[in-house]
Amino acid sequence: MIKFHWRMLLQVVLLVGVIGHAGAESLSAGLFNAQTPSACRAGMRVYDSDRGKQLLGEVIQADFPRLLPGWDEEFVAYEPRAEDIASLAGVEEDISIICVLGTWCHDSQREVPRFWKVLQETGNSHLELTMFSVGRSSDETAREILDNIGFDESLRETYGVRLVPTFIFMSGETELGRIIETPEGTLEQDAALILSPENAGEPAWR
Repeated sequence: MIKFHWRMLLQVVLLVGVIGHAGAESLSAGLFNAQTPSACRAGMRVYDSDRGKQLLGEVIQADFPRLLPGWDEEFVAYEPRAEDIASLAGVEEDISIICVLGTWCHDSQREVPRFWKVLQETGNSHLELTMFSVGRSSDETAREILDNIGFDESLRETYGVRLVPTFIFMSGETELGRIIETPEGTLEQDAALILSPENAGEPAWR
């Protein structure tokens, strides 16, 4: 009888684990991510700061529902404009999109999940997203944590970022453009303009 109860308990634990894993992966469904699972990434740490729990380092979508519940609200609610999604779906060149964000930042909390939704709706394997999360520029503890992970040079300096979130669109080594903090139109509209051949040009920060 005791063995029977332990088997039942084990089955329940395994079932809960499977359900939890499926929920964490739901935000990533249909996305094409340039990043590897957490064990193989450059490094990510959870930082309990005066602004609450933060993520620092290289992050992926699956980290957020697991560590920062609530980030899926904008993802679920956002409805990208169909014509811009169609334009992005038609991109045939390999584009790397680098996002530098702050999980403490209200603009990041709004725009980053919306961008996930845009990429999911687009469903284009040529668009690959890599995300790096930073602390506030004045937060020395966050800077030390990033140093310990292996980001010896400030991510802001590496990518010429002053405001977060910043989305940087790269074709090989060439920057095509960026969306800084908030889009001028919508995320999908700005991204479609950046990736249209007639609007490609030198990045403003160089």
